[in-house]
Amino acid sequence: MSSAANSEELRSNEKPAREILPHVDFLDGWRGLAILLVLQNHFFPIPRFESGPLGVDIFFCLSGLLMSELLYVRRVPLALFYRRRISRIFPAFFVFVTVIYSWAYLAGIPHSWSEFFYTLTFLRTYFPSVPGLWNLNIPIAHLWSLNVEEHCYVVMSILALFLVIRGHEGLALIGIALLTMPIHAAYVAFPQIAPPNYGIHTEIVASHILLSAGYRLLRNRVVEWVRPWMPLASLMLAVGCYVHPVPTWTLSLISPLLLAFTVNHLKETPMFFRSMLSFRPIKIFGIWSYSLYLWQQPFSDYQERIPGGSAVALIAATLVGLMSFYLLENPVRAWLNTRWV
Repeated sequence: MSSAANSEELRSNEKPAREILPHVDFLDGWRGLAILLVLQNHFFPIPRFESGPLGVDIFFCLSGLLMSELLYVRRVPLALFYRRRISRIFPAFFVFVTVIYSWAYLAGIPHSWSEFFYTLTFLRTYFPSVPGLWNLNIPIAHLWSLNVEEHCYVVMSILALFLVIRGHEGLALIGIALLTMPIHAAYVAFPQIAPPNYGIHTEIVASHILLSAGYRLLRNRVVEWVRPWMPLASLMLAVGCYVHPVPTWTLSLISPLLLAFTVNHLKETPMFFRSMLSFRPIKIFGIWSYSLYLWQQPFSDYQERIPGGSAVALIAATLVGLMSFYLLENPVRAWLNTRWV
C-alpha cells in the first residue's frame, strides 16, 4: 500500500475520534431554557412551581443525550472524551471553588480543607456526610448537580469498555436508570438505612441522564411513529410534575420518562417550537449556561443582603457569569482543545 493510501487511511481512522458535536441551535436553546428556569427559580421563585428542579432535569436529559452520542454512536475514544470533558468543565470549576473557599476562609466561615478536596473531586455530595452539601454556610449547594453529571460520565464511559454489551448499551443504561427508582423507594420506606442527604445522591437522581442516554440508542426504532405533537405533549406533562400539589414522586418516576422522550425527539417537534428554542437570546443563554450556573449561587444565597435585592443580584450574577465565560471558560477551553485535545 502506498504512503498516500496510508495517510488517507490514517485520516479516515482519526476523523471520528477528533469529531466534536456541532452546535445545534435548538439544542443550545434547550440548554438556555434550563438555565433561565434555574435563574428564575433562584431569584424570582413562583409559588408552588419547582422551576429550578425542572431546569436541572431538562439539562440532565440533554447531557445524557449528548454523552450517549459521543460514547456509543460516534465511539469517541475515552482518552479524548475525558480530555474534552476536563477542558470543558474543570478550569472554570477550579477557579470558582478556589474563590469560594478562599472567601470562606477570609470571612471566618468554618470548614475543613478536606471539604475543599472533596469539592474539587466531585465527591462533596457524599463526603463528609455531616455537614451535608445543603447544610453549609458556603454557597456551593448547587454543585450537587455537577457531581451527578460527572458520576454519570464515569458510569457511561465504563459501560463503553464492555465489548460484550456493545450494541446493547441502551438497554443497559435504561436498566441502571430504572434501578434508581427502587433504591429511592427503599430509602423512603426504610429511613433507618438511608444515608444522610440521599436526595441528592447520584444513585437516586441519575435517572434523567441515564434514561435519556439509553433512549438515544433506541429512538431510531420508534421515530417513524413519533408525531410532532407528541414531544410537545410530553414536555407539558413533564412540567405538570413540578407544580404543587402534584405528588413529589412524579419527579423521580414520571418526569425522567417524559423529558427523555422530549429531548430525544426535539428534531421531530413542529418548526415553530424549534424556532422558539433557536431564538438568539435563548440560544445565547444556553452557550453561557455553564458559567452562569457556577456563579449565580453566591448571588442567589446572599441576594437579600445586596442593595437593590433580587433584581440587582441577578444582574450581578449574570455579569460575573459572562466575565467567567469570556475571560476564563471559553478561552481556556479553546487553548486546551488546540494544544492538548
